[in-house]
Amino acid sequence: MEQQDLIIIDVFCKEYHVEINLIEELEDFGLIEIHQDNGLKYIQITHLPQVEKVIRFHNELNINKEGIEVVLNLLERLNQLNEDVRHLKDKLKLYE
Repeated sequence: MEQQDLIIIDVFCKEYHVEINLIEELEDFGLIEIHQDNGLKYIQITHLPQVEKVIRFHNELNINKEGIEVVLNLLERLNQLNEDVRHLKDKLKLYE
């Protein structure tokens, strides 16, 4: 993993006005993924949308960690169901 694909947690927290404790709690709960290298903690740039979503759920909607986990699971299921429906519609078009 290259350095350019990572954001230092301290920098992320300053930019997003988030406490480092919150990021560590979210990682401990398994809601986000943090990488550690040379004593510094990082977030992958590709994970930013997920991290931003989790932080919005927590800060703006006041959802606790357990609730965030449920919401993320439901969103994932909804996306899967939408994909299944799209696939089935494509199959049906073959018979029209």
